[in-house]
Amino acid sequence: MSIIKSLLGIKEIKNTIFYKDFSEDNRWLNELIDISSRIKSNKKKNIDRDIAFLKAGISGEKNVYYELKNSFIPMICLHDIRIEDGDYAAQLDFVVITHKYIMILETKKLNGDILINECGDFIRSIKNNYSKGIKKEGIYSPIAQNDRHVRILKEILMKNGKIRNTPIISGVVIANPKSIVNKTKASKKIKDEIFRYDQLTEILNEKLKVHKDSEMLEHRMKEVADFLIINNKNIHIDYNKKYSLTEEDFIGNNEAAEVVINEFKANKIEYKKIEIDEEKIVEELIKKITKKDSEYKLSEKQVISSESSDILINKLKEYRTSMARSEKVSPYFIYNNETLGEIIKIKPKNKEELMKVRGFGPIKVEKYGDSIIDIINVV
Repeated sequence: MSIIKSLLGIKEIKNTIFYKDFSEDNRWLNELIDISSRIKSNKKKNIDRDIAFLKAGISGEKNVYYELKNSFIPMICLHDIRIEDGDYAAQLDFVVITHKYIMILETKKLNGDILINECGDFIRSIKNNYSKGIKKEGIYSPIAQNDRHVRILKEILMKNGKIRNTPIISGVVIANPKSIVNKTKASKKIKDEIFRYDQLTEILNEKLKVHKDSEMLEHRMKEVADFLIINNKNIHIDYNKKYSLTEEDFIGNNEAAEVVINEFKANKIEYKKIEIDEEKIVEELIKKITKKDSEYKLSEKQVISSESSDILINKLKEYRTSMARSEKVSPYFIYNNETLGEIIKIKPKNKEELMKVRGFGPIKVEKYGDSIIDIINVV
């Protein structure tokens, strides 16, 4: 029916429709905040820096989303699409599908003022409180970055028969209301493709006039949107690798952890052997950490001698290892040994009590809480 209406010129899309909506509840941000809350080493500052950058990016995308949502232009929009074509991949902030063209929006919430010279170089000036430039630096051209995204998307859509002559164009949106972009010396291409977020509706309408000879039927617009959703490839970020995180970064008493790790290194035990003998590592770590850290003092009788505690430790370790393999992360990323000792001490009976365990925030409680509580209750 939709195809027939489309062929007859009966339009169903009368306003902006989001097929993949924007959400401030960002998975990557939540994961970084969770890691930051558990990191004890000085690597925390790098993670907190990236959290600030990510929050700024989300804020910028929110500004662009608001403009798209309130543009009253009949079009389909998608937020946060990642597509792949062989060895090539493109992360698209927003994809705008109109009757005349497809536009990829790259959102940039850049700090400072931006000068674009006649060579196409982007130069950022950071000002102090007296409005004097104190630092100038070149930044990677977002125009070149988004041109690459356009090429990849065009290749994928044409290869899969989703478009023929539909123009795919680029737009770089400066989403920081305080930034000033000086593009007086820039080329016409750059002037046309970079603009502030509050100019977005005007730009989209101008492009509709420029591409007036092009026409994409509604059922084709919907096919493109559906295709992008089906082929959206979520990426997994290995934060352990990115920040070079180790067990020591998650443990409060670094001295105790180093003693145990060095003991195993001295015996030339390889990683696989360590993973297999995880029970011995956990027991040794708990013994040494609890002797050093008064906040987590557990008597040897509570942790080691108690038969029920032995069983509980084994069950919690088995669950941790299972989840780590499933998520392809290191076991201590699920919960580290200090947290394991706290679980043994408190033995939470519900999610509210589990929230009191250091290292367990809302995300981890929601993700692992039911299983951990079930293990504790069964043992």
